[in-house]
Amino acid sequence: MRDVLTDLMSVPGLSGHEDRVRRRIAGHLDGIATESDRLGNLWATFPGEGPSVMLFTHMDQLGFIVRKIEADGFLRLERLGGVPERALASQEVTVCVDEGRDVDGIIANKSHHATSPDEKYIVVRVADLYVDCGFENRDEAEAAGVRIGSPVVYAPGSFAMGAH
Repeated sequence: MRDVLTDLMSVPGLSGHEDRVRRRIAGHLDGIATESDRLGNLWATFPGEGPSVMLFTHMDQLGFIVRKIEADGFLRLERLGGVPERALASQEVTVCVDEGRDVDGIIANKSHHATSPDEKYIVVRVADLYVDCGFENRDEAEAAGVRIGSPVVYAPGSFAMGAH
């Protein structure tokens, strides 16, 4: 079960962009009848006797969309969901462009040594942050598949804590 959960947590699924998650869940249900609707809900019906049980959960995650691709290749973000700004700087992210071609990046802002004393400990707004994916310019970002509206999620990862 831990391996299945770890696998499912590794799939990007920004709100409104849960197709990959839905396909991965269905793949784990090989041999079980599944169906989905136009809203993206997934149902699996397990054969058996006795009372029915419903398991309901989210497939989506908090994240961002690309709001702007700067001339220097940096990406500007628009937040989707309740992403806390105070925890964003230095977060690793994944820009979802195509399965197998996603782009890794890091949320950045003005470096600490270049920040004035009165700015050093102020929480930076999402609009003032950027994602550095290592692109030299806008053309390079677009050639990698990044577009305005591309989903951006926290880089997937999980680890065990103690015996749990």
